[in-house]
Amino acid sequence: MKVNSRRAPRTLTRPEIADARALALELAGMREAAPIDAMLQGLILEPDEVARRVSALWLRIRVDGQWSPASWSQVLISDHRLLLRLSGGELVSLWWGSLVGFEVNLDEEYVILDFGDGRPRALSGPGVSLVAVAGVARLYGVEALTTHPALEPLRAG
Repeated sequence: MKVNSRRAPRTLTRPEIADARALALELAGMREAAPIDAMLQGLILEPDEVARRVSALWLRIRVDGQWSPASWSQVLISDHRLLLRLSGGELVSLWWGSLVGFEVNLDEEYVILDFGDGRPRALSGPGVSLVAVAGVARLYGVEALTTHPALEPLRAG
């Protein structure tokens, strides 16, 4: 599935790989978690929710077989959801527990989240590796960080 049809695939850069690997180690309990203060961003988390990272990504929604134009968003990645602040200031929660489909393509820098409502959401951009790591850990378990085929670009070289 082509989400980023305007440009050719590229390899992940070293900072992106390093941050995604660091997040994987944090989720596995092998490294101290980076502190993220959601209050400083004006966001409210659930009482047991842990913020893991903040990234900027493009959001597209597939409606009637067509991807919408890309919308820039700031994404707080937590263990419960992705909390997006859209370019107009609106907040959108994409809950891990509501997903029925999760497609990762790190070579082309996108993740597709399918909630079964006929409107899959695509997140794309260099920081999408963080979403991939958090999603794999939440959906398939921390052990899957070492075996999930979509994360191979993070394990290679």
